Amino acid sequence: MNVALHSVHKRFHSCLATQRRQYPLTAPRTARTQAFTIVELLMALAITGLIGAAVASMLTAVSYGTDSSRDIRTLVVKNKTISARITAAIRESTQLLDADDNYIILWTDDINDSGAPDLLELRRIDLDTGTNELIDYTPDPDAVDVAYDLEASNFDAVTVSLINSDKLLGTLWATNVAAMTVSLDESDPLEATLISFQVTISEGALSDTSVNAASLRD
Repeated sequence: MNVALHSVHKRFHSCLATQRRQYPLTAPRTARTQAFTIVELLMALAITGLIGAAVASMLTAVSYGTDSSRDIRTLVVKNKTISARITAAIRESTQLLDADDNYIILWTDDINDSGAPDLLELRRIDLDTGTNELIDYTPDPDAVDVAYDLEASNFDAVTVSLINSDKLLGTLWATNVAAMTVSLDESDPLEATLISFQVTISEGALSDTSVNAASLRD
């Protein structure tokens, strides 16, 4: 009888050991373990947010730099176009009649060989400092021609009067022209052969200045 009980008891303990190996007890997760996992999650979210903010800031900076470079290139091209137009007008003209900062008055050609400039031979390149517009004024083809004394005429006043009476018609060359300065190789405009000019274009915080010179036609 005792032998049988001992055998059953031994067999019971053997089965219990086998179950413990196959199905080990897992300690329940404690509040301490759960709190640590939440902290890790919050830290991961915070790091992700910082990385996202840094990437967004970098993309904004790159975009701003690209736009700024594009705007500068646009200003440079615009200024080169203006300078090319002024240069061409000077080279196509036979004589300078008057010049100062903000305007150049040209005698384009002595068409009728009169030895004196006529209305239909005048040209004025003018910067309107009120609107910052650069305007090219040329004669109205239907205007009645008038001859002017080369030595005695004030061609600044003459051309302003012709503009006001619509006998010189304006063509807009450029906007946002902040300044134009003109210098000559002679103190007397009628004797000048080389005209130097500087044009500054400004848009917002950006500006571009070009310096050029052109000779009158021989």
